Amino acid sequence: MAKLVVLDGGSRHGETTSVDEHVQRLLAVSEAPGLLDVYVSADRLTHVRGNAEPAVVFEFAGHESAEGVAPEAIHMPSHR
Repeated sequence: MAKLVVLDGGSRHGETTSVDEHVQRLLAVSEAPGLLDVYVSADRLTHVRGNAEPAVVFEFAGHESAEGVAPEAIHMPSHR
């Protein structure tokens, strides 16, 4: 089952997406060339306008090199 998440911090701050229930770490394309934004579950919920269910907050944890990471392993947030 998918859960709604909202990204807190980094170049994707405020964007939302859906991930599988077991996901605790998310990689997203960064505005910094050659890097990925790393987000980790903060184990807290917040309200997202337009959604009945609360979203899990994923906090920015830093950057990671995109080198060697398969494109399908990079998550593209879908909403802002």
